[in-house]
Amino acid sequence: MGLDKAHEFLLLRGILATVASIAQTELYGALSARVHPDVGLYSVLISMPSAGMYQAMPAFLPSSFAMSFVMLGTSAFLKTTASPVKALVLFSIAGLFGWPFSLALVIPQLLLWCLEMAERYSMVWVLRTLLRSSGGPFAVLTLITIVDSLAYRKLVFVPFNIVLYNVFGGEGRGPDLYGTEPWWYYLANLSLNFNIMLVAALCSGPLVLAGLGYWPGPTFRTYIAVTAQFYIWILIFSLQPHKEERFMYPAYPGLCLNAAVSLYMVKSFLSQVFEKISSSKSVRRLADISVFAAIFGAALISVLRIAAVTSGYSAPIDIYNGHHNLTGNVCYGKEWYRFPSSFLLPQNARPRFIKSAFAGLLPGSFTERNSPFRDGTWEIPENMNDLNQEDYTKYIPIEECDYLVDSYFEGKDESSLEPNYILDTEHWDLISCREFLDASKTPFPNRIIWLPRMVIDDKRVWAKYCILRKRS
Repeated sequence: MGLDKAHEFLLLRGILATVASIAQTELYGALSARVHPDVGLYSVLISMPSAGMYQAMPAFLPSSFAMSFVMLGTSAFLKTTASPVKALVLFSIAGLFGWPFSLALVIPQLLLWCLEMAERYSMVWVLRTLLRSSGGPFAVLTLITIVDSLAYRKLVFVPFNIVLYNVFGGEGRGPDLYGTEPWWYYLANLSLNFNIMLVAALCSGPLVLAGLGYWPGPTFRTYIAVTAQFYIWILIFSLQPHKEERFMYPAYPGLCLNAAVSLYMVKSFLSQVFEKISSSKSVRRLADISVFAAIFGAALISVLRIAAVTSGYSAPIDIYNGHHNLTGNVCYGKEWYRFPSSFLLPQNARPRFIKSAFAGLLPGSFTERNSPFRDGTWEIPENMNDLNQEDYTKYIPIEECDYLVDSYFEGKDESSLEPNYILDTEHWDLISCREFLDASKTPFPNRIIWLPRMVIDDKRVWAKYCILRKRS
């Protein structure tokens, strides 16, 4: 392409963000036409500045890809008048090309379509139409199976393998090997990424049920279907012991949608109250002002959250800026889990691992071949396992490292496995360093959002995050 790997990485993130933006635009149009224009508008205004969507939209992750196509699939269902084939294909892409668990989000929309079509035609017609429409998802499954089987040189069904391992892995296997969190983890995480809009999203269900006698049946069912996605997702994943922030990405648009529904209902209630108080147009507009004030407040908090995360935790990416001459072995010890991507290393550099206190399975490298067909993808790296058991062949001696990426947290005790390499100026030269937030020593208010010093004392404590070069 004529670009170095770092620029390819940025281009890829830009493409993913563009796809997500298109999907969000489609969802806005569908919500405005099918639910209410205010719901469509509010959902966009909530999602655009949110810290959660800011992270999820350009992320090169299966859950982010699934998020975009869940939005497109939901939009297609809301727009469809008869055949659901387009919507089913889009959800199939989300689940089969992206992340299989996202298929759970099709359930509310599919049930709504079945109910509406059964009332309009008959249940027999619904079953026949679903049978005819199944060709689209089957074509998606066939295509991905062909591509994956060519890449792995054997017949594989990758989406099924993901589900089998994560759900039916058996005792001693599965995602719980990689850490567990309490049931409230996602609520805490979502409150950081969406602040007050999480509360609004959680209130949407009770508010919809409270309007049972207010809306006609079809409208009520639509509200139930569009708000159910977020509840289904957070319930399923809160029950799983292993939790990660990225697992919530497919439900982010649903959270914004639910919050928009709540704001619309609150606005409708306030409008009726203000109309009874006064017939003045300015008084009636107080409902709109109240809603937009809430949206603006949430947006401001989100922007400050983005600023805090960007200023505090960008070092693992920023240290590579301007250092395109790295060659040989770039080693990672205790910082292995913050290594962002091989895209950020020059063509002639390779990531390698040295022994640290971590005692689990590290990533393996594909076999490199000079072939246009990516021959190395089918070869399983040596000594891989599904038990998170440490593989000592993944390590190289530190003497073989040309560069080392490491961090220094002042006051943290060093060990024989994790010495403070940054202080070892006898053997290593600093070539690039950035500040990295020491979360353990920084007060909670200074961690969660960025605020100017005139508002709050800057009590952030900084660590060093550096690239070191071995001295000759």
